[in-house]
Amino acid sequence: MRIQSTLVVLSMTLALACAKEEQSSEGASGESTETSGDGDGDSVTTDSPPTTAGTTFVPDNDVQGIASCDPISQDCPEGEKCVAYVSGGDTWDANRCVMVTGTGTFGDSCVYDGAVEGSDDCDGDHVCWNALEVDGQLIGTCFPFCTGTIDSPVCDDPGTTCRVVNDGVITVCLPDCDPLIQECDEGLGCYWSGGSGTFQCIITAGGIPTGEPCGYNNDCNPGNFCAATDVLEGCEGSGCCASFCDTSEDPISCTDPYDCVSFFEEGTAPPMYESLGLCILPL
Repeated sequence: MRIQSTLVVLSMTLALACAKEEQSSEGASGESTETSGDGDGDSVTTDSPPTTAGTTFVPDNDVQGIASCDPISQDCPEGEKCVAYVSGGDTWDANRCVMVTGTGTFGDSCVYDGAVEGSDDCDGDHVCWNALEVDGQLIGTCFPFCTGTIDSPVCDDPGTTCRVVNDGVITVCLPDCDPLIQECDEGLGCYWSGGSGTFQCIITAGGIPTGEPCGYNNDCNPGNFCAATDVLEGCEGSGCCASFCDTSEDPISCTDPYDCVSFFEEGTAPPMYESLGLCILPL
C-alpha cells in the first residue's frame, strides 16, 4: 500500500515531500492497496516532518473514513474486533466488526485476509500489519491496537508509537526504527511515518534509487526520503529520492553539491533522531 501524499510545500527554502508510505498490496488508512496488504494504512497523510527552521510544511488531508465501529475503543460485540477495510476504491476508508478467529499477539506471525475482508488471525487486541505475499497468502506480524483516545492515543509497549491515519480508520502501535540503520525485516524499510511523527517499518514498494523521481516515501529504496524538487539538483519529477545522512559523521557522506541538512528543526528532534540528516542542497 502506498501512503499517498502530495509533496510538502516549500515555504522559504526547504521542502521535503511528505511521501505516502506504500504498503504493498493492501492499503490502509490513506494508503492505496497495491501489493500485499499491510495493516497499515496511511493514505498518506499526515504531517510532514519538521525540518530546518524557517520552513513550513503543509500536510495532506487524510482520507475521510466511514466508520461503523471505533478501532480505539473496540466497541464491537464480544468475540469480534474493529478493523479497517476497503469499502470501495483502493484505500482503507472504513471500519467494521469481524470475528476474532486467532490468538496471535505482539510480534507473532499472522495471516491477513486482504483489504476487502480486513480480517486476520491475530487476537482481539491486535491487528495483522505489513503483510507480504508468501506462497499465495498474505503473511504479516501482529501489532496492538492503540488505546486512549483518537486525540491522545496510547501505546503500552516501550519503543512503539501509535500510527493514526485516514481519519482514524487505522490506529495501530508500531515499533519506531532508525533510518540510518535500517533494521527492518526483509521487504520493509524504515520510512518517515507522518501520522505518528516518527520513523516506522513500512513495506518497500517502488525500489527507486537515490536521485530518481518518486511520489511516495516508500517508492524509494530504504535509506531514502522522497524530497521536493527545490532541494535537489536535476530532479525531473515533482520529487526525487534523497539519501539520509548522519550530521555527526566526519567526513559527511553526502556528495557534491549536497550538504547533510538536519531532518528536524533545531531543538525538536526526538532523542533517537538527533543526528539524522538528509543529503540536499545547502540552505
